[in-house]
Amino acid sequence: MHRFSDFAKEEKGMEGDRVSISELFNQTIVVLAYRKFESRAVKGKTCVEIQFKLDDKIGVTFTNSSVLERQLDTFKDMMPFEASIKKIHNYYTFT
Repeated sequence: MHRFSDFAKEEKGMEGDRVSISELFNQTIVVLAYRKFESRAVKGKTCVEIQFKLDDKIGVTFTNSSVLERQLDTFKDMMPFEASIKKIHNYYTFT
């Protein structure tokens, strides 16, 4: 007989304290990892969970930003990397 726990692997959230993305604006963080999943807030959109290090503390933040998602996908092989998150008009970007 199979045990459910042997084959069902539920994806857990990343380790770290949850931080609002706006608290990270213009601060240098180390982006450690990210994962994508279907947004519960906006149907049809992807939500990105970003794990980062700031002042020797591990944290996570969530965003629906397609710009940040594209940047993370493009530069995932460069992780971990240092960056700042900036809000420019109506979008977020790494700098």
